[in-house]
Amino acid sequence: MGGFDARLWRVLHRVLLMLAVGVVGLLLGLEPRPDRSASLFGLLLVLIVALPVSATVWRLPPHARRALRKLPRHRPLLALTAGLLACVTLLIGWWALVNALFPGTLSPLALALAGVGAAGATTGINRVTRRRL
Repeated sequence: MGGFDARLWRVLHRVLLMLAVGVVGLLLGLEPRPDRSASLFGLLLVLIVALPVSATVWRLPPHARRALRKLPRHRPLLALTAGLLACVTLLIGWWALVNALFPGTLSPLALALAGVGAAGATTGINRVTRRRL
């Protein structure tokens, strides 16, 4: 990746923090039963997460953007963390859409919380090892 992985880790740490706070906030704030209007908060969280990721990827030089396809082979921990956070973001978006149509379920948010925990573990492994995994 040529030194751009530090920039990618930095944005993944920010995304992890936003998703952790957002998922816990949604779970605690919607405790008894979520209504349709709660879906707006889920969609807002997805937008808040997507903006820094897209801005970071857009600001990468063209050769670094092309090298993102090789990321799983060269930086597997970075790719795993990015994949977990993408899955969490998709779960939140899916919950927001399903809740807008059929309000009342929190199950995808519970799965998203587990995904945030797994992504936090991979981020912790990276910080402990301080290696380019």
